[in-house]
Amino acid sequence: MSGEKMRKDRDKLVAGIDILPGYSPSSRQQPHYALVFVKNNEITDSYEDVSFTRLIRLLWEKKPEILAVDNVFELATDIDGLKQVIQLLPPQTIIVQVTGWGPHAVNIKTLAREYGLEIHGKLTPLKTAYIAAVIAGKGGGYKIKLLEEKTKIIISKSRTVSHGGMSYDRYRRSINASILAATREVKRKLDRNGFDYDLTFRKGEGGLERSIFTVYAPREKLYGIIKPFKNKNVKLIIKPVYKNKLVMAQNTPKSKPGLILGIDPGIYTGFALVDLSGRPIYTYSSKNLDRGDILGMISGMGKIVAVATDVAHPPELVRKIAAALNAQLYIPPRDLSNDEKRTILNTILEKYPSLEVDDTHERDALVAAYKAYQSLSDKLRQAEHHIDEIDLDIDREAVKIMIAKGQSIAEAIEAEIDRIVRNNLKDKTTDQEDTKPSIENEEVNTKITKLQEKINGLIAENIALKKKLAEKEIQLQNLEVEIKTLRTTQRDLHDEAKRKINLLMNTISHLRNRIEELNKNIEELRRQNKRLKQIINEIITNEYRALPKYTNPSSIPLDKIAEYKGKAIYVHHVFPLDKKAVNILKRNKIAIVTSDDCDCRELTAEYRIPFIKIDSCSLIFYEDKVLVKLEDIDHVLINEWKRIEELDSEDEYKRVIELVRKYKEKRKRIFGKKYDEIL
Repeated sequence: MSGEKMRKDRDKLVAGIDILPGYSPSSRQQPHYALVFVKNNEITDSYEDVSFTRLIRLLWEKKPEILAVDNVFELATDIDGLKQVIQLLPPQTIIVQVTGWGPHAVNIKTLAREYGLEIHGKLTPLKTAYIAAVIAGKGGGYKIKLLEEKTKIIISKSRTVSHGGMSYDRYRRSINASILAATREVKRKLDRNGFDYDLTFRKGEGGLERSIFTVYAPREKLYGIIKPFKNKNVKLIIKPVYKNKLVMAQNTPKSKPGLILGIDPGIYTGFALVDLSGRPIYTYSSKNLDRGDILGMISGMGKIVAVATDVAHPPELVRKIAAALNAQLYIPPRDLSNDEKRTILNTILEKYPSLEVDDTHERDALVAAYKAYQSLSDKLRQAEHHIDEIDLDIDREAVKIMIAKGQSIAEAIEAEIDRIVRNNLKDKTTDQEDTKPSIENEEVNTKITKLQEKINGLIAENIALKKKLAEKEIQLQNLEVEIKTLRTTQRDLHDEAKRKINLLMNTISHLRNRIEELNKNIEELRRQNKRLKQIINEIITNEYRALPKYTNPSSIPLDKIAEYKGKAIYVHHVFPLDKKAVNILKRNKIAIVTSDDCDCRELTAEYRIPFIKIDSCSLIFYEDKVLVKLEDIDHVLINEWKRIEELDSEDEYKRVIELVRKYKEKRKRIFGKKYDEIL
């Protein structure tokens, strides 16, 4: 380990927690924890009792690299809750469960003794938190990860074409062509924006029957780029896929067997695993499997050394999985026929009669993997033979993996022998170091490391200074050349300056003349603009009526109302209505024109002045005027004033009738029954 790496490990800030007795993350009450912050095995801060919310605040305040726990479910009761907790943590903080996972789980006390930590009596929550922090800081435990989100884009037909009829085939081809066009457009947008995705599809006559994109990005990343839609032929659906699956990543993974992965991609995808002895390990198929699903299912089964397919032109999904696994890509020289596949499958079933292959997708994937194994089998058998002749404890699986990844038999065996030699030398060195005097202890090693670092720093500084000196010498030479050049050209500087001054004076004179010319042009344009306005007004008055424009009736200046007598004005908003302004408009027989959304007929009946609504598309807004076509307003104004007169006459008639009725009632009260006789 380098000195820089050792310093980083020592300076790493680690937080350790342990839930207090009587608390649970499943209860409604906030859980409380013991909390310690540790750097270089020393406690920098400790808290015997902090609530969950205070814990989150302190983690953001200190920003440790690791949050160590002895049980991750002390933070949340399930994976959904754990996902929420992870989202609350600082981005650089990872959760480490120090006690292991599943069958590898170890008691915290046992683990503490393995790491040389002294245990006396019963462990308190604060002590447990400290032990967890120290172990995690030394690289122990399992990192907690949640699989990333992804998004499905599904393109399919939006209608079902009935069978039969002369147009059935034509409609079906039209729909398939539309699905193909939509698929190409989505692919173009994803490629242009740099998204990582897988594409599966089912071909149809004239195009595609269905296509599915698996985009390795959250749904929100696609906003504004891909939108769901539906027309008469095609529908595009976007479905976010949330993977709440928990992954435990061990810091020091154990060696795994070498495996060959065969894949048969499509709407229904099958995959199979074969080990380097040709034995089938696993087969599986399902609808809409994507790259992330396959990688997640095979993780932990072994080391994938080759990815195989049964076609000569491998699909993109197969290439991407091979690249993700850093594995060899096996491609047959030509597409395997169904007869070849059945023959190979029968060969496999003869050797392993208990094997079950459920469908053609699993069969094709298994055949592809086994075909890749057959291409390696001769070299693998030769390697076995060579290993048998060498009386050393050679890891046969490691040699097979190296051969499957492209190394020769000799290179693979020599690499394994080299590993054995280095391990033996390391063991001898360790034994010799154990017998040295006690003066060569960790403190001396630390000093040596520091001195070596200092020497390396001085060497680097020396190289940098030499480089700097060389640069300075080059600069000095350049300056000397420049001085000589300046001395040679000094005589011409005065004449050059004169020439530049004369040139500038001429430029200034030309620019002044140009400014004067432009000012004259501006004045001429102003006169032309004024004349054009007059011409426009003359043109408009023949076909349009210019109405003064106001925001609402309350904004009309009352001192100018007399100027509009017998005419109309335009208001953008009818409300609020100023009764005083309305009465003055009524006395001067001034109508209100508007494009506001209101019941103009009801307003006309209520206030007895014409309220005329004209669509804003028919109006021309020109400075402080609104231009209305005469044909849109004159006839309406005449009719509206007539209607107001009729309403006024009707009101007058009703008023007279009401006065007569009241008069009769009054006389009847005075004369009583005699009033009827009088009548």
